Amino acid sequence: MNITILGAGAVGRLWGCKLANQHNVHFWTRDNHQKLAIHLTGTDATAKLTPKSTSLFEANQPPLLASSDLVLATVKAFQVGAAIQAIKPHLNPETAVVIMHNGMGSQQTVLDLLPNNPIIYATTAQAAFRPSQDEVHHTGIGPTLLGSITPHGIQHQQLAHLLDDALPPCQWEDDINQPLWNKLAINCAINPLTALHLCKNGKLARSEFDTELDAICQEVALVMSAEGYPVTASVLRQRVDTVINATADNFSSMNQDVCHQRQTEIDYISGYLIARAATHNIEAPHNHRLWQAIKELERKYHDQ
Repeated sequence: MNITILGAGAVGRLWGCKLANQHNVHFWTRDNHQKLAIHLTGTDATAKLTPKSTSLFEANQPPLLASSDLVLATVKAFQVGAAIQAIKPHLNPETAVVIMHNGMGSQQTVLDLLPNNPIIYATTAQAAFRPSQDEVHHTGIGPTLLGSITPHGIQHQQLAHLLDDALPPCQWEDDINQPLWNKLAINCAINPLTALHLCKNGKLARSEFDTELDAICQEVALVMSAEGYPVTASVLRQRVDTVINATADNFSSMNQDVCHQRQTEIDYISGYLIARAATHNIEAPHNHRLWQAIKELERKYHDQ
């Protein structure tokens, strides 16, 4: 297949390198560079270190975008609208578009911009980190789940096999909102706390965070249940603890954004949770406090 990766962050570069083993991969980025070099290091299925490999990709070439069978968008949630606007003039209306980002809330923007394209959303536990400009390190292996949010997107279930061949495990979901909510719950607990405390995920396993994590999970469980995805706070807390332990040595994406004074996805994580809570008249003070704290951090370094 001809595939365009929309966005050249760590996750986009990881997927691009892996998909290039079997497909023609082209990148679309915010700059006008016609080539993109990526040095990939990381883990294989048995978590052993693999040798560094270097790949050179075509980039930002409208004819390659126009001939793409698939666009995989890996930009931040708040960048989705602008990124889709940039590619829309060159995009074939039959091309499937997969949106993969942390958080929730970009769906309507994408549907409004691309009313004819098959739109598929994905959530992944594959983790990557960029230690330098051209290098990307594959730091964690986990499932990728995807599903359609448009009726004609359902015809593209084979994309689950395509992604599974590149970075397993991957599977199709009939209701993608279920795993998106499950991922949001984990992000609400881990991302803002690791950003505010400037720590790796593993630090949250300490007892000093127990009360706060319990409170966050309690609020998220109430909202998820009201949204039609019933779950208990204790189940969510178990899932959060599992991820904390499995990714103990990793830094969350929000931690890295704050460390580099970049805009975070807090509005699409805690902010989305708060907005949905309000529609159900549910109080979410702990998540609201974390949202406010991250927004204050963003204001401070944007004012510098």
